[in-house]
Formats: sequence, structure tokens, C-alpha cells
Amino acid sequence: MSYHILHQFDEQWLAELKHDTTKGNNRKSLLDSLDDEHPHVRRAKLAAHESKRWAIVAAGILLATFALLFSIDASRRAEALQQRVDALEQTPRK
Repeated sequence: MSYHILHQFDEQWLAELKHDTTKGNNRKSLLDSLDDEHPHVRRAKLAAHESKRWAIVAAGILLATFALLFSIDASRRAEALQQRVDALEQTPRK
């Protein structure tokens, strides 16, 4: 049954492709359809995409900075704890 549905879909898709090419609406690629948009709309989409990219980069930098600070703090605490353990081991027990 699924083969029949896929076969129908393929036939319909090929028919639409043939219809588009015979209609005189020949496109060389999918990117050519972007030329149909208004330049302001295209520029706004690119700006939104670029701002999202910079937001992701900034979030990554912040995350890496906080991880580094946490690592430094954890190493300091571990060193202080080790010094306290050494001091406790050196004291004589009663």
C-alpha cells in the first residue's frame, strides 16, 4: 500500500515538474526563486539570519567563559581542601 502511495506521489510530482517546464517558467535552480522577492524582504531575512548567527556565537563565548571560570574556581577549592586535609593529617591524634 505504501508503495502505491509513493508511486502516485512520484507521478504527481513528475507531472507538476513537466507542467512547470512547459509553462515557460524555467528555473535553473531553487535559488533563482529568491530573485522574485522584494530586495527589502530578502535583506531583512539575511539580517535576521546574521543576527541569529551572532547571537549563537555570543552565547557560545559566554558559555565557554563561565565554564572556564567555574574550572578555575573548582581548582582553587580543591587546592584549599587538599591543604586542609594535609593539615589535619599532620596533627597528632590523642
